[in-house]
Amino acid sequence: MLAGVRRLTRSATRRSARDVTAVAARRSALVIAPHPDDETLGCGATIMHKVAAGSPVTILIVTDGSNSHRSAHLPPAELARLRRAEMAEAARRLGVAADQVRWAGLVDGTVAGNEERLVGVIAETLAAVRPQEVYATCADEPHPDHAAVGRAARRAVRASGGAALYEYPVWLWGSWPVHRGNRLGSMVDATGMVVRRRAVAVRTAPHAAAKRHALDAHASQLARPAAVPPSEPWPGLPDEVLAAAADDVELFFPVP
Repeated sequence: MLAGVRRLTRSATRRSARDVTAVAARRSALVIAPHPDDETLGCGATIMHKVAAGSPVTILIVTDGSNSHRSAHLPPAELARLRRAEMAEAARRLGVAADQVRWAGLVDGTVAGNEERLVGVIAETLAAVRPQEVYATCADEPHPDHAAVGRAARRAVRASGGAALYEYPVWLWGSWPVHRGNRLGSMVDATGMVVRRRAVAVRTAPHAAAKRHALDAHASQLARPAAVPPSEPWPGLPDEVLAAAADDVELFFPVP
């Protein structure tokens, strides 16, 4: 039942969203990703629209991704190196130059405890690249790293001024609008979010296949790496996250 409610909510949000594809393509952007792969999951087609239009795009990767999985055969330091290499290839497939990919240097899973530091990193990046738009994961996301990135982006953009801030859902679609243990309260919050912050949409066409190709570069998040034996669990990204990424629009919530 909850899955059905979530599908209906996403569908309703999608139907009411304002199409900003043409406008977004012409505006420079900073895309902030909590982990390597979030930039493609939430903003891959939007990035490619901008690149095709000649609009500068900078990607800030907040963490090293080293704690996405646990394996005796692929320790955190090696996983971090693998994910950095995957990110380099994903950026190439998105059309973003290597020198436009920045790393905040936080450890996967520690963003909430380093939020103040991240605000400073985002502020420094904003001052350096001066984007017209900033894309960050939702402060309402259930993943603590994602939520902390959203909060930090709000603080940094508010202090710097000048850029429009848009939040992109990744894990939100698997928990929103109904949270177990707080069904009524979460529904009220979600309704307020949809009404006050009407979503905007960027069409994935003609970049849908290229977006999937870029996502495939994050191979460790989709399938078991060769170094990890079948005896160890290695879950891939959830179906609802991949389904949202494969939709024909990318949805964003403007932050006033």
